[in-house]
Amino acid sequence: MTVSLKEKRELNNFLDLLAFSTVKRFYPTAAMNYTQVTSLEDTYDYFIDLVESGELSIVWEVKCTSDKFICARKIDDAPVKEVLLSKEVACDICGHEFTVSVDDLYPAFEISSEYRQIVREDKKKTLNRLKISRNFAKA
Repeated sequence: MTVSLKEKRELNNFLDLLAFSTVKRFYPTAAMNYTQVTSLEDTYDYFIDLVESGELSIVWEVKCTSDKFICARKIDDAPVKEVLLSKEVACDICGHEFTVSVDDLYPAFEISSEYRQIVREDKKKTLNRLKISRNFAKA
């Protein structure tokens, strides 16, 4: 299944909001919390399409997998998951040491600087149009 047109619009609105903010990185689950999209797989697939088109980039994060308590601390990251696989890592919070496997990797996305710039320019144009409209309404 793929995201519907309505869901794409919601996800794009979410991305525009992030592009206009100082947020550097986000997870697909954050997009799902903001929108009405209910499928994590569909959200991830849509963002992968945007990675391929250059609007987003993906960063793979290694998180602590300690069985003793829930730590989930980000330990390392890389744009290519193969760089992280089979790497020996240790959590600086709980001390858990492990070899990175696919199950320890989490995708995070970053908005490209070009996309961010386009959104900011569009927002400025919209604000300028609103100012002009208000001035005409006062006259």
